[in-house]
Parts: sequence; structure tokens; C-alpha cells
Amino acid sequence: CTREKYPWVEFAEDPESGPSVQWCCEKAKQHGMVIVAPIFERDSVHSEELWNTAVVIGHNGNVIGKHRKNHIPRVGDFNESTYYLEGNTGHPVFETKFGKIGVNICYGRHHPLNWMMFGLN
Repeated sequence: CTREKYPWVEFAEDPESGPSVQWCCEKAKQHGMVIVAPIFERDSVHSEELWNTAVVIGHNGNVIGKHRKNHIPRVGDFNESTYYLEGNTGHPVFETKFGKIGVNICYGRHHPLNWMMFGLN
């Protein structure tokens, strides 16, 4: 998977001010809906680290929070850890106008304890 790292890292963005997040914020506010926006996050505060992140955007266009992918698959040649870090946001549950949302990103769905932790939170 190292062949997948470049040139795609140029699309990594900030989870609050990145261009796709800002576009989703506008659309959420315009249509009064909640959006869960998957992004390739660049953490400029912490040494430009890269994360597979879901940003939860409220119906009024505000960023409610983010969740970083917990489990990184390492199967044969498929090894996302060559460019993503394992998440450090735990198992957050976000309160929205329409109810609570927990976001289990990609490979994390295969881990029952992830579902349990979202449920407990």
C-alpha cells in the first residue's frame, strides 16, 4: 500500500477548515441536515500526521466533532498503516438535532468491541 500514499497525500485537509468540510458545512446549513463527511485528515498541529477521519457536521453548518479510524487493516500487501495512523479519538458519540450518532469507520465494523463501546457511550 505504500504505492497508494503518493500523490494522494496532497488531498489531506484540516477537519474544520478544509475545503470539502467547508463545502459540507454549507450544504448542511442550506438543507438543514446532518452530514457525516469522510476525509483524509492532515493534523497540522501534530507534525502533519495523516488520519482516516469522519467529520460530523450539524444541521446548522457547525462541525460537531470528528472520529478517527480505530483499526487499521494489515493483511498481506494491504497495509494502511503505511500512511494512516490508528485513531486516538476513542469511541465518541455525537449529539445531533436528529439523535445520537456513532461512526464506525470501514474495517472497524468487523470488531464487536467497537460496536459495544459506541453503545456504551
